[in-house]
Amino acid sequence: MRGYRLTRQAEQTLEDILSWTIEHLGIEQAERYKDQLISRLAALAANEPPHGRSCNGLLAGQRDVIDLEYYREGRHYIIYRNTFDEILVLEFVHGSRDLASILDELT
Repeated sequence: MRGYRLTRQAEQTLEDILSWTIEHLGIEQAERYKDQLISRLAALAANEPPHGRSCNGLLAGQRDVIDLEYYREGRHYIIYRNTFDEILVLEFVHGSRDLASILDELT
């Protein structure tokens, strides 16, 4: 069975998300949101619907990001590579951020 793996950057961002959530919304909400994100990662790795989409759709035809996919969970985009062996999570990106420049950095 396939699994998922987070890059160091994605791990740090997840920690930052949880810290912010604890500070502003409380520990219970942070735990719920973490569980929600982790559940989605497990579902993506198991190829359960709904499925992620190509990051090309986020760039509105500006350029091709051939091997990156995303899934929007809560207020964050999960940016990942979907390989035969695993889901490699590159980053969690808040929906208010400039996705195009972040995708440029990841490719």
